[in-house]
Amino acid sequence: MFRSLTLIAALALTPMIGFAQSLPLKLDFLPPTLAPRDLCNAPAPTDGVSDFRTEGGKQELTNVERIGYLRSDIQRYMNADANQYFAFVNALITQQSLIDESFTNVDAIFARIDLMLRAGQGEQLREQRIVASLRERASELTNGQRVKLALFYEEGIGVAPDPLFSQELIREAAYAGSALALLEIARLAGQGILVEGWDAPLDLTVTMAFGGILGPLDRSVCQRAERIAQEYIKGDLVAPNPSIALAWYKFAADMGGSQAAWRIVEFHLNADAKTKNNVELRRYLDLAVRLGVTVDDASSAALVASGAVSENELAAILGFNFDQDKRRTRAAIAPYLDLVVNIDSLEPDEDSLLLDYLWEITKLPEAPGNIYTRLAAEILGRKGRWAGEAEAMPLLEEAARRGDGLGQRRLANMLLRYRDDPVQLARTESLLMEAVSRHGLSVAMNDLDSLYRCRTPDAPRLRLANEWAQSYAASERANVSVSGVDLLSLSPDRDPEVISLIQSLALDRRSQMVAAHAQRVQSNTLAANEALQFWADMLSNSSQALELFAKYEFSLAQSPAQRDLAVEFFRRVYLNNGVATALDLAVALVEYNARDPEIAEEIVQLLTMAGRRGEGGAIRLLSRLQSGVRSEAAVYAQFADSIEKRGDFLAMMFALPHVPRVQVDDYVDRAVSLMSCTSKDVEELASAHAKVSDQNGAFHWHKIALNIDGGHALSKLGLSDRQTGLFDKGAAPDPVARAQRSLAEGDPNALMRLIQLTSNPGLPSYNADAASRYFETGIEQGDTDRLVALAAIYRASSDEVRRAIDARVDMDDVLLRVARGGDVAAAYALGMRLRDTAKDASGLAQSLSLLEAAALRGHRDAMYETGFALGFGLGRAADVAGAIKWLEQAATVGHPDAGALAKSLRIAGGL
Repeated sequence: MFRSLTLIAALALTPMIGFAQSLPLKLDFLPPTLAPRDLCNAPAPTDGVSDFRTEGGKQELTNVERIGYLRSDIQRYMNADANQYFAFVNALITQQSLIDESFTNVDAIFARIDLMLRAGQGEQLREQRIVASLRERASELTNGQRVKLALFYEEGIGVAPDPLFSQELIREAAYAGSALALLEIARLAGQGILVEGWDAPLDLTVTMAFGGILGPLDRSVCQRAERIAQEYIKGDLVAPNPSIALAWYKFAADMGGSQAAWRIVEFHLNADAKTKNNVELRRYLDLAVRLGVTVDDASSAALVASGAVSENELAAILGFNFDQDKRRTRAAIAPYLDLVVNIDSLEPDEDSLLLDYLWEITKLPEAPGNIYTRLAAEILGRKGRWAGEAEAMPLLEEAARRGDGLGQRRLANMLLRYRDDPVQLARTESLLMEAVSRHGLSVAMNDLDSLYRCRTPDAPRLRLANEWAQSYAASERANVSVSGVDLLSLSPDRDPEVISLIQSLALDRRSQMVAAHAQRVQSNTLAANEALQFWADMLSNSSQALELFAKYEFSLAQSPAQRDLAVEFFRRVYLNNGVATALDLAVALVEYNARDPEIAEEIVQLLTMAGRRGEGGAIRLLSRLQSGVRSEAAVYAQFADSIEKRGDFLAMMFALPHVPRVQVDDYVDRAVSLMSCTSKDVEELASAHAKVSDQNGAFHWHKIALNIDGGHALSKLGLSDRQTGLFDKGAAPDPVARAQRSLAEGDPNALMRLIQLTSNPGLPSYNADAASRYFETGIEQGDTDRLVALAAIYRASSDEVRRAIDARVDMDDVLLRVARGGDVAAAYALGMRLRDTAKDASGLAQSLSLLEAAALRGHRDAMYETGFALGFGLGRAADVAGAIKWLEQAATVGHPDAGALAKSLRIAGGL
């Protein structure tokens, strides 16, 4: 009996060898070895007719740009709300089909299918037989379109499922060399679905797909090579391999790819000391600049040729390339970020192709109000908040008329410049209330609170302000105000509501909360690569979130080495964002090392650039830094024109003592239309009035300051309103209560959390009796994987918990089932347990059989205990030679006592 038990255990513990291939594959697909050449910058083939025209030195919008903007907007509005913007997106598809010769009738059909699916019109799609009509035109389809149609028939989208026809389309496209079809075959094979008539192994199929992606050596090969590099970064199809990804980026860069060259620079900026190569970094930095570093997704510019930046200037912006071995967090998000270079010129450009495109699109009858809001925002951004007001206001009026809530809110805040006019003030109230009631814009509640608390001429109107403040607080849509240190110290045992709110708002793409939650994710040493990549993508899609993330990095740096890395990262974010980040980078550099003349010069350049765009914080800081060499009036004179055209709230405050008396009231009204109703902004206005000797104005704003929520009385204590508001609110649900609630709601992992919480004597939630009850439930419900986990918890538990579990559960039977399932640790644990409880020779024999089986599988402690048992005859006749053999193996793999016991046995046995 005991011999058969040993045989069963040994066989069960023998590893299984699988021959089936699965995704992701371990596949080394390397680029060809070719001499560098400027292939990807070769001029495009042309029929002699150029689509690039200029008149009077101004670039004109051409069909090439129109098509790019149309494609972008089709995706933008489908992603936003395909149902709401259905007619508009349909009109954009029609526009593209009219001007894009490569956009065929079949392309338009596929685009409209996508639109209908996004809008939830699957039933109409089926009734109109749109997908079925494409089957009748299968001979006209490109290989890529065949794959799309195949997916419709595979999943039954718009038609009845027809897997055989789907596979036929994929197979035909694959034999024609379609990379998309080959990738789809690989995806299906990874799911265990084999395409009939396709016999190539999975690794060969993926290799062929990559070969198809690479294609011919023409001017687009760099973009295709970068796509292969991305596959080795994502790790969906092939196992992640940064070295192979880097090789493909090098290939693309050597063929003339500017973006790939910059990716190599980024790789070395993020690399640790072991893999970093500064010589290679400088080589590809030089290449990136010479090729024209990528500016954005739609276009690229030769930065050196434009005079925006030189190689030396770019290197200076990046600063010294510090080693990454002393990162603040090991699970860093920075290596996953998709950063590019976007250096703005010193003066903002009032013209843009996007502006021209938006003017054209507003002529479409189906144009929604949102288009008018976007056009107004582009005008205000290009020409300036005040210089562009006359042109933007009618557009926002049209946006409001067409029911765009964001446009209504923006118009309302612009009308506050004219708050002394009762008609305009009433219109402001009406627009904001409609933005709340009709469009559900919760932030407009905050606008109404601000309006009544601070911004009306007779403010504060506290009854109305408090009503809207309470409504906004109840909506839980306000960003959480939290410092970097407090952010990382938030605990689910004390701050569950705050953590939940941060994550919810982050998933809603609120920039500040995206940055905050990304910091929390990377502070978790166990964060999965997938989580880091997800939040890196969220950050990369928002320049504001990136900037806030960089500010957190800087504030959380806890050593000189970490501060060096934080500044380097901040500079890279500035390169990605452009002038929007110039002020915050300058502030960080002042704190970092402003005494260095080179850094001081960089700070002046950054602040000048931001000041030319009307950023009052930059102007004020520049004035402070240069106070020893020139007056505040001289600094104002330098930026007076910029302030008049586009000055923000702080710019108005800076300018107020220097403008003629007749302009003071207008500048105050401008400032009020831009202000946040915070104690900081209110005190700024009070101080500005004091500077111009307006006692009534200063008193008015001081009076308002007394009615700001929280006031200033506790500001020096460093507490936030959120923290004081939680005082005596009641303790947060403890971890056990949260897990119990999750268990009641059907969370499959909640039971294991309860067992871990109650079985660990080092936790406040320790409760041996409760742990045994949860453990019993886990055994009753457990599959093989759960039994393995429970056995591990049992082995690590205290004596008290094990006794409580033994009173409820036959752990010998559980451990035996787990051991038979292949768990070596369980076999060892059961062997030791049987030895400790053996009442006769048969129990010891069973113990030795299990220990021997675990030792055969390489378990170190089982090797030692097997040698111990054989040496002293526990379970069978003493076998000193066999015991020494096992003890020597145990010593070889590091058991601390095995060598000494082997020596003792040798001496005792005379060996």
